[in-house]
Amino acid sequence: MKIRILLLLISFNLFSQDTECPGYVFDKQLEEYKFTGQCAEGNLPVWGVANYDNGASFQGYFNSEGLFGIGILTLTSGAYMIGEFNTPGELLGSKYSAVGRFVFSDGGYAESYFDGSLLAVGFGVISYDDGYHMGMLSNDMLNGIGVKRNDKSGSNHYSTWVNSKANGIVFSEYDDGQSAQNQYINDEAIVGDSLPIQGLAKNQLDEIKKFLNLNYAELMAKIADIEAAMDEFIVLVDQADAQIEATTTQSKFASKRSLIVKSAQELLAVLGYKLGKADGILGPLTIAAIEAFKQDQGLTKELKVDENLLVELQKQVRKESNSENNSSVPTEPSISGTGTGFFVNREILVTNEHVIDGCVYLTDSQNNNLEIVTVDRLNDLAVLRSSVTSKDYIYLDNDPELGELVYVAGFPYNFDTLNFTSGAVSALVGFEKNITQFQFTAPIQPGNSGGPILNTWGSLIGVTFARIDDLAILEATNTLPQNINYGIKLDVIRDILTEYDIDYDEGRAYWFKPSQEDVAQLAKDTTILINCFK
Repeated sequence: MKIRILLLLISFNLFSQDTECPGYVFDKQLEEYKFTGQCAEGNLPVWGVANYDNGASFQGYFNSEGLFGIGILTLTSGAYMIGEFNTPGELLGSKYSAVGRFVFSDGGYAESYFDGSLLAVGFGVISYDDGYHMGMLSNDMLNGIGVKRNDKSGSNHYSTWVNSKANGIVFSEYDDGQSAQNQYINDEAIVGDSLPIQGLAKNQLDEIKKFLNLNYAELMAKIADIEAAMDEFIVLVDQADAQIEATTTQSKFASKRSLIVKSAQELLAVLGYKLGKADGILGPLTIAAIEAFKQDQGLTKELKVDENLLVELQKQVRKESNSENNSSVPTEPSISGTGTGFFVNREILVTNEHVIDGCVYLTDSQNNNLEIVTVDRLNDLAVLRSSVTSKDYIYLDNDPELGELVYVAGFPYNFDTLNFTSGAVSALVGFEKNITQFQFTAPIQPGNSGGPILNTWGSLIGVTFARIDDLAILEATNTLPQNINYGIKLDVIRDILTEYDIDYDEGRAYWFKPSQEDVAQLAKDTTILINCFK
């Protein structure tokens, strides 16, 4: 017989009146859960997903008080329920909080009305390994009119039950067509032969069956309505995802184009072309400078204002720089700098482009070779492949949230031991309000570039790439900045991995929130020193 164990008692009043989530929000931290979805007047959730800190989640609709509505509740045990939660009304004098189908972690189920602890109360069905109980329930047991089905004996037993024990006449019907009745007290048959079911007894049995059939049909109709509502919810989610994707794509395109223009302006200025302020705006002066550069370099092919233009500009900058500094050429490459990288799967690493720029070859601290897979110069990212397999790797989570506690790992100043620091997200934009970056307060030093920025779950939320120039700020303002450092947001990293079909895992590697020591160990196992040889 199945033993049902509830590992989580649900409170149906977790949604307060002050949720601070107007309109559509994505992964908004609200008290003990993160909410993604639509909020209405009064900042109350209308539909969406709530992910609780303890691992439980609810996806679906919310009622007018911000409590659960129709949806799917998934518990930490792996059990889940599709139903309507915080259902108003009374059933035989006993208030209930939900109605629907509860699926146990071992695959069994209960279709019923439920109380606030998700124990069956009112009419319902509970499945067992060898059959089912159907009828009036309380505390997951038959209490009132009901039937017990036994698959092993091929029999149905109809009676009035007290805590799933028969008290009164039990009408038994068998799959082979036999039937019988007997008197029971506390599930024990009264001594004597069973009697055939006929006459008045047959009428009593028919009334029990009628009661069970009517109530079961009503319950199934209710569950069918719930399932139909969840089908509509899926459509809403798909529509929201499509809208968000379109908006995000437009925003990313506009931001990326502005950054490309600004980078081109800066490179043109280095090459001596006069075009005014590097403001990311493709004005007449910038267009004229680009055309002059193309003419000077004999570039007859169409050259749009994109990454290809930046590549050509960078080639010319390097060419002029090399011609000025070719007096001494080393005969053999040597370490010219170090940085940090981290694994996103067993063999692929992410770091900054500036860490590996101009390197003849790359190694880790154990002299294992590192191969360049691709680079994104615009966003200062590089993807490497290691010649050895990592013992572990980092999961990708979500972009950072303001005030969120973060951990940073790296190898500053060519130290061969990992430096692990903590801080908080201090701004959701980077240098000159760059939306692909964010600021954090965890201390970093030269050599930290390319290291992972982790949340308290040990999952990736960004990549370290720069710290503010303290001396420059001191000279300009006569004050020293306090831990103003920059990271690259996760969406940028995810885009480059997806573009090159690189496997990575999303979410959290831990079932329960790890300790700081656990996160530090994960960082140690997944973060490496990168040596650049020139």
